[in-house]
Amino acid sequence: MKKYALLMVLSAFIATFAHAQTTDTVTTNFVKNAALGGMKEVAAGKLAEQKGTSASVKAFGKQMITDHTMANEKLAKIAKSKGYMVPKTTPPASPLLTKTSGAMFDKNYVTMMIADHKQTIAIFEKASTQSKDADIKAFATQTLPKLKHHLSMVESIASSMKLKM
Repeated sequence: MKKYALLMVLSAFIATFAHAQTTDTVTTNFVKNAALGGMKEVAAGKLAEQKGTSASVKAFGKQMITDHTMANEKLAKIAKSKGYMVPKTTPPASPLLTKTSGAMFDKNYVTMMIADHKQTIAIFEKASTQSKDADIKAFATQTLPKLKHHLSMVESIASSMKLKM
């Protein structure tokens, strides 16, 4: 009888916990989109290291691998402890990167990184103010300065390449 009562209490707790996690759509969407975006940044950074012709593009790619891998691991750890689902499959790399090389690759990569970081910053800003999960909100808030620095870095690269943004 005690086992049955314990099982019922545990089931109710799990149902309540799962319901609390899924009713905060800002947080669940953030976890999914931040994880996918982070994986995409790492994959694109690896391509930049391999295919980039400019030293600044290669260095930026390496920085994306380092910083976004750390952020991805931190987010995954928080999400797992809270019961949020984190995508496991890296999205495919953009054909703009996989099918180009040389100066065109550099241009496409820099242009993509500017757009991606602007979008990512918006996602993190929303989570930092609207997430109902204190740990996710803190993660988003703490990660924002690094993302803004990335944007500044890549905009500087674009300027040095004389790209119109």
